[in-house]
Amino acid sequence: MEIEIQLLHEPVAEKMSPPPIGGHGAWLEFRGVVRGEENAQSISALEYEAYPEMAAREIRRLLEEISSRHPCLAARVVHRIGIIPVGETAIYVGIAASHRGEAIALLAEFMDRLKQDVPIWKRQALSSVAANVNLRISGSHQSADSHRRLQSVRSLDDALAEIHTHCQPLPAVRTPLEACFGRVLRETICASEDFPDGDRSTRDGYAILPNDESEIFRVVDTLHAADWKPRELKIGETVRVATGATLPCEHLRVLMQENVERTGDRIRILRRESASNVRRRGEELRTGEAVLQPGVKLGAGTLALLATVGGTQPLVSPRLRVCHFTTGDEIILPEQTPKPGQIRDSNSILIRNLLQKYPCHLEQAHWPEKFELAKSKISHRQSTVGDADVLLVSGGASVGEKDFTRPLLESLGFEIIFSQVNVRPGRPLIFGQKGGRIAFGLPGNPLSHFVCFHLFVAAALAKLTGGAPPEFRRGTLAAKLEDGPNPRETLWPARRDAAGLHPLAWVSSGDVTCLTETNALIRVPANRGSIESGAIVDFLPTTTE
Repeated sequence: MEIEIQLLHEPVAEKMSPPPIGGHGAWLEFRGVVRGEENAQSISALEYEAYPEMAAREIRRLLEEISSRHPCLAARVVHRIGIIPVGETAIYVGIAASHRGEAIALLAEFMDRLKQDVPIWKRQALSSVAANVNLRISGSHQSADSHRRLQSVRSLDDALAEIHTHCQPLPAVRTPLEACFGRVLRETICASEDFPDGDRSTRDGYAILPNDESEIFRVVDTLHAADWKPRELKIGETVRVATGATLPCEHLRVLMQENVERTGDRIRILRRESASNVRRRGEELRTGEAVLQPGVKLGAGTLALLATVGGTQPLVSPRLRVCHFTTGDEIILPEQTPKPGQIRDSNSILIRNLLQKYPCHLEQAHWPEKFELAKSKISHRQSTVGDADVLLVSGGASVGEKDFTRPLLESLGFEIIFSQVNVRPGRPLIFGQKGGRIAFGLPGNPLSHFVCFHLFVAAALAKLTGGAPPEFRRGTLAAKLEDGPNPRETLWPARRDAAGLHPLAWVSSGDVTCLTETNALIRVPANRGSIESGAIVDFLPTTTE
């Protein structure tokens, strides 16, 4: 079968001539025209994006595969890319066949599989104002292709805003304290009683009335930490108390045992103290007082506090279910010896360890670098992938011939929110959403991985768990940052210590050597170039403090 494929930004011709193939008995044509309504809303245009080389290859493969079941003579497919106004053709398909039935069957199956198998996607529906503005831009000195690229690139701030908008906290769960470390608290915890619940001694010693000026006291009782023996003391009486013991009545003071001399049931004061040596009832917490607020990440100290106030089943963020897939036929296991053209996988261990601060169940695997084979492999893990809250794909996020992360995510039902961010390293970053689930296509180079995780993935994980997103801080450069002007914002690896921020040397986004010292990323504005030592800069910490 002869196949002709075109992906173009210009309007599709109103009339198409059948291909010059003799003997065909039917010439079937189909036109997909943009309608004036999308999701029950009036629109003026649709915007389509595509990976042209991959899209053309997949269209050809589909036609050849389907024609083995429904033999036809020729096929012509024209798909328009970019902004397409209402009433104009988005896709044209012409089929030449000996029999009309075969042409109809081929066309029906092709259109059914086009959306799920071919990397052409509907980017957005445009209102009349937006469509007019975008059409004027694309008709100016910019080419339609450059306009398409411009529209798909997000600034760092815009990308973060999109992530915050599309990620919502997952439902909270009540969890035993022993399983709460690292989780985010999702409720206010209040004290159920005063703490301490009574006046308690902070020393081993003797309790007396606060204004008792006696020098000799009679010991009338002994109290250990677990005892509760309420009684009123009289002038000249004392009670032997252990550290932590609840005092027998209010408003007492405790003499340290080192400052008294005891003979039988009598003590004599050797030295008087000004300190009361008493923890007063409720001096730390009062009944009903808020102990912890939502959004706190639970660590050893906060868990100890929860145990103290009886918060044994707090409402916390769920344990995230994360799937991470690597891609690339050149990737081998770290324990293997690379052959020419191969590299060891560093992204799997990088992601596994970066996720340690987020309680999660992580599954990792490798996708083959063939679209259909990868789809088949995913289908065998459908339950795992389908249940994942977060899907991370390492590599395949750019626009090369074998970069198919975006169409794979599309085939899994994810809506792609953006696919490029104007930063370095890490420009080809894909972010998608499917209901409450999210997906990231991360650039394959390890430094890009590190940067994109701390900038974007960490922001999404914080939002999903109800925690505080990572924020830029202000710091001082301890040494000059040497760089030339770049049209993209740069996240520069740095070592942060008491002296300030020390920019680290890095050669490319594949450079992993600087990561051994990196604990901060310096934000360098676009077109800035070098920054002198002593300058105040924005930076993002990459370690938990």
